[in-house]
Amino acid sequence: MKPIVIIGAGIAGLQAANVLHEAGIPFVVLEKQAHVGGRVQSEHFQGFTLDHGFQVLQTSYPEVQQSLRLPDLDLSYFDSGAYIWKENTWLPFFSPWHQTFSLFRALGEGILSVLDLVKLAKLWLKIQLDAKPLSKSTQSTMEYIHSLNFSPTFQDGFLKPFFYGIFLDDSLSQPASLFIFYLKQFLEGRAALPHGGMGAISNQLLQALPSDAVRMSIEVESIHEGMVVLKSGETIACSKIILAANPSAAAELLDIPLAKGAILQSKTFYFSADSFPNDGKLLHLVPKSEESNILHFACLSQVNPSYAPAGKALISVTTLKTDITENEVLKELGQYLGQEKLNWKFLKAYSIPESLSKQGFWKFIKQKAHKKGIILTGDYTQYPSLQAAFASGRLAANAAIS
Repeated sequence: MKPIVIIGAGIAGLQAANVLHEAGIPFVVLEKQAHVGGRVQSEHFQGFTLDHGFQVLQTSYPEVQQSLRLPDLDLSYFDSGAYIWKENTWLPFFSPWHQTFSLFRALGEGILSVLDLVKLAKLWLKIQLDAKPLSKSTQSTMEYIHSLNFSPTFQDGFLKPFFYGIFLDDSLSQPASLFIFYLKQFLEGRAALPHGGMGAISNQLLQALPSDAVRMSIEVESIHEGMVVLKSGETIACSKIILAANPSAAAELLDIPLAKGAILQSKTFYFSADSFPNDGKLLHLVPKSEESNILHFACLSQVNPSYAPAGKALISVTTLKTDITENEVLKELGQYLGQEKLNWKFLKAYSIPESLSKQGFWKFIKQKAHKKGIILTGDYTQYPSLQAAFASGRLAANAAIS
């Protein structure tokens, strides 16, 4: 029996492989890199654990709960909320759905108004009734946030900056339905970091597969009906092809141009320090301005101590500008933490050219794959998230089996 070939060992590809393995269907996974996981991988560097870009595991996702052995990941959790920069100081804002008494502090510090609370309650009711990630509405997240008419402090200090980081898009052009869906997940679930980094997720999926079924450092030259041709000249006869490569690689193999603006990029810097100015397990949301480059920063070792050696702190800083340097980052952070406190050591930076996909750009790739009888998978085929990566991988495997 000819195997099903899965091209790409990111989360969607590994998920498809696990579903096929559980069903007893022969398959082979071909991965261009020397490691699995795609964007979801970690590097152990000088005793620190560095994820490839700032990432968290949202535990409320149904596919995450179904597909992963969460206890084995030894998770540690962020507090639900963020630090907000207000009147030259960092104020913690905790989700009122996780810490009810934090509302009184938020009201007292002027982060929220009483009218904001009423509007939040109405928004909470809405997301209970309708929180589908995609809809036919063309309203953008930015348009929807403006329509809510929250106070400037809450809207510009928390809501917008928080979603700039989620969408990696400071124009918030993604659909409003995605905003509502993600808001529900963050309000009801918890954001976590596994012991050993986000790469532990990919490794757990890999370890469930036969070792000879995943071939690393293999480049695919072309795909045809019933055959995959490798750049080495080898050909692999197959019953079906699941294309789980990243969007640009998938477009290249399908011989179709990738639309401009379809993919969002980001860059994450990592610094070590002897200490960190506060002990909260929260993101610090940097207010947007013409001069600002940073989206947010956080001390990851305060969330999960396995990220740093004993006595050291690991700080991540995320920006949308991939040409920025570590010195520029430190200079900007000095405005918020005090230049004299930033005796931080630069460890490494990761530019992620394909951090997230945008909605509305994938119609022609899907059509081309369908025409060639190829099963396309990846979060970009649905919406950007681990939930969609897992779900699309499962759907692809089921389509290959049927």
